[in-house]
Amino acid sequence: MDKYFDRIRVGDLTVDPSMDTGRLYMQRDEIAAWTAKIAENWDVEMLLPALVSRRADGQLVIIDGQHSNQACINQEGPDFRRDTMVYQGLTVQQEAKLFLAANKHRRPVKPFDNFRVSLTAGDPLAIQVDNEVRSLGDDLQIAATPSTNRVGAVQALLVMGKTPGMVSRVLKVVSAAWGRDASTWDNIILRAVAMVLTWPGNWDLADDARLIKVLKSGGAPKIWKQNAVRERASGGGSASRSMPMAQEIVRAYNHGLGREETLVSGWPKKAPSKVKAAS
Repeated sequence: MDKYFDRIRVGDLTVDPSMDTGRLYMQRDEIAAWTAKIAENWDVEMLLPALVSRRADGQLVIIDGQHSNQACINQEGPDFRRDTMVYQGLTVQQEAKLFLAANKHRRPVKPFDNFRVSLTAGDPLAIQVDNEVRSLGDDLQIAATPSTNRVGAVQALLVMGKTPGMVSRVLKVVSAAWGRDASTWDNIILRAVAMVLTWPGNWDLADDARLIKVLKSGGAPKIWKQNAVRERASGGGSASRSMPMAQEIVRAYNHGLGREETLVSGWPKKAPSKVKAAS
């Protein structure tokens, strides 16, 4: 097979629409959410070369780099020229093998490794989260695995960090309730407490001293987590499994309080859209 480097208009790069697995073509459907995530953190200098197959009819088909290409079109316009490695004369089977070579054998980057590199790259969110964790003192910092003074729930921290002050507030609450322990820094636990504070109005209304008391009275983090998992019928990631725990925290917090002091449990439901009558 022949191959060469070229700079090609992103608008000229296409995706095989057939998606015929019987022909062994393994290109994935475009996922709008993933494209949007790339666009949200867009940095054109970090756009890697795409793998492209130039077919006999002249069509330029993306083998690897579909989502970043669409994000590039959205951010830079279709005339932006992207670095590419172009392969010529490939069969559909060879395209599939090249796709697998680009994706199947990649070693997944662990969340903490990603976080550490983000700090080095000067990512604002990573820096903010790191600063908030360290602000609690006593050498508390983010690590690959949790321990007394090491918080390992990197993904939860990054989600929480989108609200300034959330990371430090949640860590102060849970450590006051259960002490500094690996179980205190659990992903589900941190997400649940953050969820309570994220719901409309709760950030300003919640009394941290009362919240700490509620968490203490409900038992160790392990008990809260077991109850939360039990509430979920099956499946779901740590975010969805945090929901029942967050709701239980609010129920316990609100017990005996007047209406004006109670916390909100969940997000307001959207009103159903009106269906226009047929004319």
